Amino acid sequence: MKITRFAGRMQCAALGALALTALVGTGCGKNRVLLNVDALSFMDASQAQQPYSAPSLLPFSVRLPAVPINLVEGFADFGTAEAASLDIGLLYDNQTGQGQGNFTVYFGDDASTVYSTAPVATLDTDLQPAAVTPGAIRIDMDQRVLDLFTSKHLVMGLDWTWNPQSAQTMQGTCSVSKLDVHMVSQLSVF
Repeated sequence: MKITRFAGRMQCAALGALALTALVGTGCGKNRVLLNVDALSFMDASQAQQPYSAPSLLPFSVRLPAVPINLVEGFADFGTAEAASLDIGLLYDNQTGQGQGNFTVYFGDDASTVYSTAPVATLDTDLQPAAVTPGAIRIDMDQRVLDLFTSKHLVMGLDWTWNPQSAQTMQGTCSVSKLDVHMVSQLSVF
């Protein structure tokens, strides 16, 4: 019986190939792969926290410039997106006034038109004075958004609107704590 030994880099390469084969072969079943995209990580840290001061009974809005998201090079060449969901997490630190905070997410393929596409998700949160209020939602994404996430580049748009419902100015900050896309894809290995 002949025993073959690998040394150094060759051993590491052989172990890596074996691990990849095991992952693809057994993975999520039927050559499925899970891809998690932290869309929040593509934003500047200052964009993730928005101060607001909405005068009594008058809505106040903030619209971010389109945020570019660059994904894994060539993912579309070997994978087909089957399903995706979006997890959104917000934290409102409302100091004064009461009303509602609205957060809307858009995805598109062009920065100049992202806000003219249909919103992917809207999260409405009731706000009370002197209260910290979390907001969270998980939504399944449609085929249009699935197709965007199989390209290597897309853009995200974010809108905030605060609607005061009292005579007092609604003032505070809203922090985005989570914008995670979870995608299940079918790998086309051969």
